[in-house]
Amino acid sequence: MARISSYGIDNTVTSTDKVLGTDSETGETKNFSISSISSFLSSGGRYVHEQNSPSAVWTIQHNLEKFPSVVLVDAEDDVILGEINYESNNTIIITLSAAIPGKAFLN
Repeated sequence: MARISSYGIDNTVTSTDKVLGTDSETGETKNFSISSISSFLSSGGRYVHEQNSPSAVWTIQHNLEKFPSVVLVDAEDDVILGEINYESNNTIIITLSAAIPGKAFLN
């Protein structure tokens, strides 16, 4: 394998450029695009789930690596209540009393 210092320097960074990193779940070496890294950093540990089709059970894969606080709203942006189950530090299952669309704000 070549030494890093032997690679050319690219002074023009674009959103489609890629960098190498290690996946924290699998330990595998992977490519990460600059745009995906930028999106991750700008999210600031927040995630908004949009449930567009009515459902009484919302399964949310947020990938925040934590058990976030959750605020639920219906399609009219009124706060609603639901049962929140943390399946893992990346997945939440929300059970509502009726099938409705809405949003879940996680932080």
